[in-house]
Amino acid sequence: PKHIVSCSDKGVDIHTSLGYAEKKIFVIHNGYDLNEFMPNLKGVALLREQLGISKKDTVVFGMVARFDPQKDHENLVAALGLVRKLGYNFRCLLVGRGLSADNSELKEWIKRYRLDTHVILTGQRTDIPVVMNLIDIHILSSSGEAFPNVLCEAMACGTPCVTTDVGDAAEIVGKTGWVVPAGSAEALSGAIVKAMNEFYYEPGNWIKRRQSVRERIKDNYGIEQMVKKYSQVWQCLC
Repeated sequence: PKHIVSCSDKGVDIHTSLGYAEKKIFVIHNGYDLNEFMPNLKGVALLREQLGISKKDTVVFGMVARFDPQKDHENLVAALGLVRKLGYNFRCLLVGRGLSADNSELKEWIKRYRLDTHVILTGQRTDIPVVMNLIDIHILSSSGEAFPNVLCEAMACGTPCVTTDVGDAAEIVGKTGWVVPAGSAEALSGAIVKAMNEFYYEPGNWIKRRQSVRERIKDNYGIEQMVKKYSQVWQCLC
């Protein structure tokens, strides 16, 4: 091929280590429709009611990801267990393929960490912008990623993120969120607690953070930027 397009910087590192020609690779990050993923309360009250989240003062976490070893839901559940032990009240939505009540392995983890009343399994959904607007903090517990779309989708909706340091996650979040090593429930729970404390006790800073996460996506990962870069690559082929 004349050119190779990678959606992530981490992907370039991996592929060049395997022998791909670095000079042929262009990085074009994924772009997002900011008219679809945006702060919008339409549908949020109804979804909250459907999921049985009645207390508006309860912080709501969420992780949108299929059930897969790479997403490391076990680490997330362990981290939430540590947060529960500290006495915090919260709900956590687990959204995606395989995240339903018939997942016996996941149900066992939830039972082990006494999270039955804290975790809500929704399965796969098609209303992700509404989900992202409902949750207060998005958590990504993955052990590996390339360019995790869910971080951008959450941030575009004004939802701050806690993430493991995988793929391009740290670059996406920048200084707007919390980044911890993968595979450490203690580190992940610590970041979650920091986020919760700001949510509860520093409302002014939280409002500014919500604005900054939206602006970061708008400035760096809009669909217009992506289209422009693809056009530049095609022009190089002429």
